[in-house]
Amino acid sequence: MKKKLIVGGMLSAVLAAVFASGYAAASSEGSPIYRLVRSVYLWQRTTDISKNDHWRTKVDEFSHYDGHAEIVMLGDSLTENALWQELFPKLSIINRGISGDGVAGVLLRLDQITAARPQIVFIMLGVNDIRAYADADDVAEAYGHVIKGLAGVDQIVVQSTLFTSGEAKNNAAIKRLNDALAVLCDSAPNCRYLDLNALLSKDGALQRDFTIDGLHLNGNGYRVWASEIGPLMVPRTGV
Repeated sequence: MKKKLIVGGMLSAVLAAVFASGYAAASSEGSPIYRLVRSVYLWQRTTDISKNDHWRTKVDEFSHYDGHAEIVMLGDSLTENALWQELFPKLSIINRGISGDGVAGVLLRLDQITAARPQIVFIMLGVNDIRAYADADDVAEAYGHVIKGLAGVDQIVVQSTLFTSGEAKNNAAIKRLNDALAVLCDSAPNCRYLDLNALLSKDGALQRDFTIDGLHLNGNGYRVWASEIGPLMVPRTGV
């Protein structure tokens, strides 16, 4: 209860300051209020996801793995639901997707990814953040910390956050996020941006032939995804 009161007090203080300063002044990138609002976003998302029972269960499960994998698939339910080992049976690959996760949750468990000593990490994140009304710029900024945290990995493949079906407002935000992610990868020597929406979406929305509910992929969608990333799954030999 005390923690909830503290959180509520912080958010109330931020909102009060925004209104007191005026929207135009508070939205300026150089203003203290602007920076405070952006930092509160990440802190709040971290608090929310760390209380999620499924997230905590999966993180605990992963903590008991002390092996090595050449390839890690990292993300939310879109990654968790895929049978990566069956799609790529000849590769050393582990699934580190957790349903409901976002960039804040991945930052909390990034040490589990690096502990596996992967050569390649495929990432897809952001849709849960956007659907929780996070600003695309905030999500991209936090995503940048994920990329920096994987600086020791040979190659990071940032896969575009997939559009959804019938959520025009969210899809516009996802488009802004993906544009920012492409720029982020340009500035990281070990990062490559891969646009999966070019294959799975049409007119800015996920094609219904590839989804079961407008958000998650069906088997056909995963086959398209796998066929696109297959040529990139080439770890170094002799390691």
